[in-house]
Amino acid sequence: SLRGGPVVLSSHAVLLAVPAIPSLFMSGSIGEDDGTCGTETEQVWKDAGLNTAMEGLNSCDASVDKGSKTVSVDFPSCDAAAAANTACSSAGGMTYTIDVACSETSGIGAVADWSVDYSKMPGCAGTSCTISDFDTMLKQQMETSFQVGIQSYKGGTWSCAATASLSSDPSDDEAILSIE
Repeated sequence: SLRGGPVVLSSHAVLLAVPAIPSLFMSGSIGEDDGTCGTETEQVWKDAGLNTAMEGLNSCDASVDKGSKTVSVDFPSCDAAAAANTACSSAGGMTYTIDVACSETSGIGAVADWSVDYSKMPGCAGTSCTISDFDTMLKQQMETSFQVGIQSYKGGTWSCAATASLSSDPSDDEAILSIE
């Protein structure tokens, strides 16, 4: 855990501050009128093994760097991420990743001037989905959930930006999903 002045932050605390990560990717997050992508994604998420594997992402450890005031979760280094990707494929879905970067924008929260970075968090969607679909269906909901989760845990006002990329096409890394 990190201890210094009023800051007390365990490696799991930041993950616990955010509503269950998998819930952001489940079919309930996708509107019923979103066409083929929404329909396919809803079908994929009916797979119990996928839901269980995504819940396992909550076990991924965070690293804390007091020097740079950064808390990071690097999902590719966590065994649960590989299990989530395998379960997605088994359920007939397409894997993708989301990077979420959050920082405190105002206030004197318990972690003032800190940032929280989630790197390459696994997601699973229907095979016809595109970055544009992620932007339409999940971007704002994800960023708001992360902002509210961290604010409720540590105070202050936070801003989060999410970037999605299709795992099969690294060139899609430039598709930025952002909200302030």
